[in-house]
Amino acid sequence: MAIFIKTLFASIVILFSLTSVAHTIYAPNDIPLLDNRFRIDPKTEQATFIFHHKKGYQQVVLVKPDGSKLYQQRHPESVAWVSNKKQDIVTIQNPMAGPWQAIAELDDNNRIKIISEVQLSVNRLPLKLYAQEYITTHAALYSDKKLMINPNYIKGAKLSISLLGGASNKMALYQDDGKHYDELPFDGKLTARLYVDLQPGRYLLHIRTKNDIFIRNVNKDAVVFLSPLKYKIKALETGSDQANITFTVDGSEIDPSSVSINGVLKDTNNKVVQQVLMHSLDTVSESGEFNAPFKLGYDIYTFSGKAYATTRTGREVELQLRESVFELTPKFEMPEQTASEALATQTEQTLIEETTLESLDSPSLFDNLWIIIAISISLLLFIAGIAFFLFKRKQKQINSDDGDSGELSLDELQPMPIDLTDSK
Repeated sequence: MAIFIKTLFASIVILFSLTSVAHTIYAPNDIPLLDNRFRIDPKTEQATFIFHHKKGYQQVVLVKPDGSKLYQQRHPESVAWVSNKKQDIVTIQNPMAGPWQAIAELDDNNRIKIISEVQLSVNRLPLKLYAQEYITTHAALYSDKKLMINPNYIKGAKLSISLLGGASNKMALYQDDGKHYDELPFDGKLTARLYVDLQPGRYLLHIRTKNDIFIRNVNKDAVVFLSPLKYKIKALETGSDQANITFTVDGSEIDPSSVSINGVLKDTNNKVVQQVLMHSLDTVSESGEFNAPFKLGYDIYTFSGKAYATTRTGREVELQLRESVFELTPKFEMPEQTASEALATQTEQTLIEETTLESLDSPSLFDNLWIIIAISISLLLFIAGIAFFLFKRKQKQINSDDGDSGELSLDELQPMPIDLTDSK
């Protein structure tokens, strides 16, 4: 009864602590509840289920592996059940092993906390990670504080490691099979290696091992920072057949004298033409730069590799260097000519110019014909204009002579017949 009261009190404390925050905080060993189904393995001492409602108060029903059901209003003394508008927290002592199911409309933040003899142990992982870093972690399963090596338990067990944050999700999957990064098969120890190819930010490092019998989980916070090492490649000088690789170290993050580079240079056929081995110990400057030239020849090249360094806190890191493509091209120069070739070229150019000038100075017969016709028409029009002018002048003079020949005659002064009629 005392255990039950303690469990109930703990459930109430958890309930109010969870409702006091706006987001879900994952405990170190919480297991996400997916599809309203979960499995409890044998010898589990205690299991706590946290159910988040989508639409206010609702009835949550737990279906046990044998088909029987648990309700908030009806359950044995070994079950502590606390409910409010947003959550149901159910703690069960010595729960039945096997598949369980929750009948309710739930959101995506439901979790399970299991206390049993089987525990997942993970070596210490850093809170601070770098973009393009490789992290390696070792995990092991313990039962009653002893390493689990029974093949019936660990055969088929898979270790997954994920970095969850926002829209980013980076996951890798490993087995205790002695392959890839795993040292020995079925020794109870699993090795995971993850490439942190993510943008800087805060993430949840989620490590889980699962098989048909049990699920165990470890959650840790992780913050991804920018890579503390950058580099650039360019020709030693214009037209040079040598490339110069310069690395810049962020001295506030890593020890500038601890950097070692292991890379390769490949040509356009993806063939390795030279290995790049560099150490900053003797060559790093006060500004955190070190470089080295490499004679290659004119071509297009690709550089890739890894960097190994020690952080200011003493942690050894392995960084992936992003590929870089560059080209070495010769300097462009005009081709040289001998004296005779230059004289011949000059003579040929002179002849071309003279021919062009002659063609411009000697118009064609067609062009001359049009010029003659135009001049002739202009001349005829000019002559016709003069003749017309002289003719009009002469006609005007004749008219003037006829009007001034003498005095008026008497006949011209005689009245007209109409005048005589009017006088009578």
